[in-house]
Amino acid sequence: MKKSDYKSPPKWADRLLEFYCKDEFIEEIQGDAHEIFDRMVSQGQRRAQWTYVWNIIRFFKPSNIKTIENVNSNYLITTMNNFKIAARVLWKQKIQTALNIASITIGMACFILLGLYVKHETSFDKFHEKGDRIYRTWSKEDYGDDKLFYYTNSPLPLAPALEANIPEVEATVQVDYNRRLVGKKTENRINERIAMVSPNFFDVFSFELIRGNKASPLSAGNQVVISEQFANKYFAGKEAVGQEMFIEMGESIEPFVVSAIVGNAPENTGFYTDIVISNVDRYDPRRYQAWFSVAPETFVLLRENSSQHRTEAKFPKMIEALLGERLDDMEYILGLQPLEDIHLNRDYPLANMPIGNINYVYVLGTVGVLVLIIACINYTILSTGQSIKRAKEVGIRKVVGAQRKGLIGQYLTESILISIIATMLGLILAHLLLSPFNFLVGTSFHIPQDPVSIIGFLGIALLVGCMAGTYPAFILSKTELTSVLRGATVGSKSAGWIRNTLLGFQLFLTFFLISSSLLINKQLDYLSEADKGFNDAAMVAVPLYAQPNSGGFIGQFSSAMDNGQLLQSALEQNHLLSHFGLGSHVFGAEGWLQLGFESKYDSFLEFNLLIVDSNYMDAFDMEMLQGTPFNSEISLHQNKGVILNESAVTYFGLDEPIGARLPGADFGEHVIIGVANDFNFENMRNEIKPLVIVQNPAPLFEGASDFNVTDNPIPKLVFKYNGSSLVEVASIIRPVWDELFPDQELNFNFVEQGIQLQYEEDAKVSKMASMATVISILIASFGLLGLTIFLVNAKMKEIGVRKILGASPRMILVLLMNHFILQLLLAFLISIPVTYYLMREWLNEFVYRTSIGLDPFLGSAGITLLVILAVIGYQSVKAYRVNAVLSLRNE
Repeated sequence: MKKSDYKSPPKWADRLLEFYCKDEFIEEIQGDAHEIFDRMVSQGQRRAQWTYVWNIIRFFKPSNIKTIENVNSNYLITTMNNFKIAARVLWKQKIQTALNIASITIGMACFILLGLYVKHETSFDKFHEKGDRIYRTWSKEDYGDDKLFYYTNSPLPLAPALEANIPEVEATVQVDYNRRLVGKKTENRINERIAMVSPNFFDVFSFELIRGNKASPLSAGNQVVISEQFANKYFAGKEAVGQEMFIEMGESIEPFVVSAIVGNAPENTGFYTDIVISNVDRYDPRRYQAWFSVAPETFVLLRENSSQHRTEAKFPKMIEALLGERLDDMEYILGLQPLEDIHLNRDYPLANMPIGNINYVYVLGTVGVLVLIIACINYTILSTGQSIKRAKEVGIRKVVGAQRKGLIGQYLTESILISIIATMLGLILAHLLLSPFNFLVGTSFHIPQDPVSIIGFLGIALLVGCMAGTYPAFILSKTELTSVLRGATVGSKSAGWIRNTLLGFQLFLTFFLISSSLLINKQLDYLSEADKGFNDAAMVAVPLYAQPNSGGFIGQFSSAMDNGQLLQSALEQNHLLSHFGLGSHVFGAEGWLQLGFESKYDSFLEFNLLIVDSNYMDAFDMEMLQGTPFNSEISLHQNKGVILNESAVTYFGLDEPIGARLPGADFGEHVIIGVANDFNFENMRNEIKPLVIVQNPAPLFEGASDFNVTDNPIPKLVFKYNGSSLVEVASIIRPVWDELFPDQELNFNFVEQGIQLQYEEDAKVSKMASMATVISILIASFGLLGLTIFLVNAKMKEIGVRKILGASPRMILVLLMNHFILQLLLAFLISIPVTYYLMREWLNEFVYRTSIGLDPFLGSAGITLLVILAVIGYQSVKAYRVNAVLSLRNE
């Protein structure tokens, strides 16, 4: 390790030790902790630092704590007495204590589970040792007239240019991904995702190499680093280091030697590290000089104490020196984006790094806090409701000399004790619910158990205890002795007003959560049921492979189409399969093949390209608005025919499209034969883009000046399954596939499932929000139950008198309900505009969205009213069954 890279133990931990520890023990404890730190620092600086902190904290024992002479020993005795008294009081008030602990426990468990999602999303790629100095480059090519190209991919010559011209740049790493056939042997290979990276990738990013050549695992071009998971996959039971793997690279199959094993990448990273090879000499030599052809993502490691903005200020001079006269017709802008900013920032174009949704982080984080607030409100409501019963206790305490400050401390101690107990139970409950929670939302979270997290949970417990208990403590401690002697109700007006306000706020939050959850589900149902413009029911897609040494893209595409026709001919014999077709892309995938060209009107235009056979459109029941679909018996259709969607006709400004050409001067011979109805071929979040459909792409490639694709354009065979058991599909395809392509892995998926995966994050958030909503209803029910019990006890005499006079259970229910009607009505009315505004902002993310309507609000009102009637109705019947004579006697 370089001396400059060494980090000493945290200074604040040393200061903490010196603060609490007796002087005679400091040197010994600190020496042992430093020795452990020095041994562990080679395994990772952050791990060593956290271990050091834990060692300092675990020596916080009574025998090590220094004596502070000016501290009154009575303070510690008083604190201990407060906890003893609090324990007795809580045990005596079993029902209220149980309700408070139950509500805070459930709220805390919900808060923890939602917090795991928030922590996961906000911690992406923050584990890298040098992460605060790593940036990704972005670039803009501005040609004017709305001709702007914005990339987070980069040209290949950018990395060496930055290292040579910018002193602040310590290193650069380029990362690119491709799908290749991989195997232990030259046959039976599997289509895998390959990361092609700069050889210094593992020096810059903190992925742990656990075996093999840890110093320079990618120093040679034929070396490959694989993850522990893939080592078990390909070399189960054997040592993978030193073994050979065969990877298809272009037109050849090359042997690679496993040089090292990298630990399985954490879930909170945007990098793929299962199969990693060096990118040296892996591109066409011409691309190393091509400044306007982007492929990899370029990451920059700045030197220590270097500024992002000062570094970016030097880019224009470098660009001007390197591009020279080419800047006369355009402006080339280069910038940096912090690594830790990538995952949740959608202001930058999508490249290879996965992008999350910051709005969902805000939503679920807020929901988690709201659920915890609802639990705190429960405590406050129930505690203020007990103020009458505890008035005599307060009076007696004041008679014997208790001061208000001491009373406040006593009651805060009670709430903190409840909060600590509930937090521990909440952690246990969260742990028990973690497996079903992960299964429900499709995650693999775990509850952290490191010292910092434990301290954080303790801090949350103290905060919740103070939040929940502050107001009740001040209300109870305010009791005047004369009021108690006169028999007056303690703080009845202020406590009652605050209690009603808090109940109204709690009901408002409940209405908001229910209506928001219902609206999220309504939008997801709309996306799944909306007319997409094609029929994807039971449609299956099978990715194909090109034969080795089949040439460039056109050759590989033709080879894969031939293989698709072979597979189709064999599968057509099965009566359960129909509607066959071949196409370069399948609906639901993003990053379709995109071509750009200079139009004859001196403007730059772009369109998506779909390459198909003559049956593809019929397979999905796509409708034609004008012209005719492709006909396999007409050679014009096969060689020169072009079909546009409606958006393309509008985009190109074609008044009479049939028989016309695309508005580009350099395209080969082609003719527009039809116009298809618009259909959502990518995502319903976005507007439908211009789409051009062809059987022969060569004429359009001739006139294209820009080419971009992230989805694999090698064709897929699609067909409809007409059986009743989806599991049966694999048993139908596999024997045929193994016979035709024994050296290739079979992959297939249902198109409908692929489309649903586009909204997987939305569905995940919907499930978590629904879970939190149910929990909030449950917690609010606990508070309502406790408040109803208090109300019934306070009105026991009145209920007894009414019963003697002939009142029915329904009349008792109305009597109790009258105390909640105003809060219920106000909470519902206030929740409507708040929910409408916030959910409208969320729906604006979708181009195709449902209407908000009245049903979410009516649904929330109905659910809340049913819960309230159930809770209060139960207590009403229970109160009605009490002997009226006993009620009057007790009173």
